[in-house]
Amino acid sequence: MFGVGGLVFAGNLKIWYVDERGGLPNYAGMARQVAVRGLGREKPTLFLSNNAHTSPRDLVMNHARRNGVEDALGSSVNFFHLDCLASDVRLNVDLDTVLTVLAQGCYRWLATQLHGFGQPKPKRVYRKFVEMPGTIEIESRRRILVYFERRAYNPVLREAQLDKNCPPIPWLGNRRLEFSYL
Repeated sequence: MFGVGGLVFAGNLKIWYVDERGGLPNYAGMARQVAVRGLGREKPTLFLSNNAHTSPRDLVMNHARRNGVEDALGSSVNFFHLDCLASDVRLNVDLDTVLTVLAQGCYRWLATQLHGFGQPKPKRVYRKFVEMPGTIEIESRRRILVYFERRAYNPVLREAQLDKNCPPIPWLGNRRLEFSYL
């Protein structure tokens, strides 16, 4: 094994690295280990790769990009993960992923409708606007009336007018949804 060290600039960060290559038991190709300091952690971060042609800077940047995607999915899965609701029931990963993406889209849409809440994570939107006490009244065949109890964020919901121009909901007997804020 041999090591090459250096300094890489990534944005405003100064990153120090050691790049080592060598063989591993029961592996035919060359393995590469890049140890990086300066990423904001106390101990160095280790990258293992079999790609000998990518620069250490590109390894770090690719990792950061992938990590950002994984973090976004992780926060969604952490909040929406169906196995959290019914751990005894094993769900198909494809269904779990589809429902996670749909729920993420619904929460993003809701956040865009709420003045001043266009960028929060789904968990925050849920805590502030969805997880709240209220009463639902089904009036004959005309409408479903949702009464929200007094909360600090009710003015934001009222301003969004989420029930304005709400079409009849076929699977609820063609009733219209209306909100009332106490």
